[in-house]
Amino acid sequence: MSQPRPLRLHVSPALPFAFEPLGRGEAIADLVHAFYVVRTEPEKIADTMPAYSAQLLVFIAGQGALHPEEGGAHPLAGVCATTPQLKACDFTLEGPVTIVGASLTPLGWAALTSTPVDELNNRTLPGSRILPQEEVTQLEALARLCRDGKGQPDQLCDAITQMLSARRDALKPSHVRFVEDVMSWLSSDLNPSVQTLYDNIAMSERTAQRMCRRYFGVAPSHLIKRFRAIRAAMLLANPDLPSDKREEIQDAYFDQAHLIRDIRRYTGRTPGELHTHSLSSTTLDPDAHGQTAQVLR
Repeated sequence: MSQPRPLRLHVSPALPFAFEPLGRGEAIADLVHAFYVVRTEPEKIADTMPAYSAQLLVFIAGQGALHPEEGGAHPLAGVCATTPQLKACDFTLEGPVTIVGASLTPLGWAALTSTPVDELNNRTLPGSRILPQEEVTQLEALARLCRDGKGQPDQLCDAITQMLSARRDALKPSHVRFVEDVMSWLSSDLNPSVQTLYDNIAMSERTAQRMCRRYFGVAPSHLIKRFRAIRAAMLLANPDLPSDKREEIQDAYFDQAHLIRDIRRYTGRTPGELHTHSLSSTTLDPDAHGQTAQVLR
């Protein structure tokens, strides 16, 4: 990767955090939506994480916790990962925090763990659960260099790229094609037809539903709801959204109540709250979501 750009704040510099997408190389586009850096000031931040894909995280400084609805606190520290999120989830960060993260595609997550998403979601995992110890040690060493001012975030991104690329051959070609077909279908429209997916894949509907649960956590009909809500939130978070785009979002839902319900379920906010400045609202940036945000262009 190229040298990282100066950190760009997406909100007022007076706010105690910054989020910057770092982009990603095309060579790993099938495994990583985007790399990014998060920095916070020395205070506690409590926020809600939208129902994003799995995130591989390297904490250069600070720590935090994920607080799922089911209860308990799942630690965020060192080298760790959040599993795919099927609904919004509260989290806390104890600043000052600096994190280099990789937003993983379904194939990227599958390259790290063979556990189906419908069996492993809405929680965190320590790096030792998904990486061999030598790779965890390598990332920890690079994090120390960054903390000491002797390293750069792009070195962590390069290391993660190499680790994921080395695992690509372990993915079953038929499963790769299925995930690619689903991603292409999801990227085709704000509210794609499930029947269109079934008509264009070489497997039965039952097999497609099973595969979708394995790689995305839910069947296609529910998957649409999550992606539609996150994309609608990305658009509605823009205060300068044109009226025709606003109408397109409304048309994708049965009525206003369904729109509000889904956006709250998958982002933790109502549409009106998307303009409130928070760390999570800054991550509703299409640049941080790769192909999954293509439909917004």
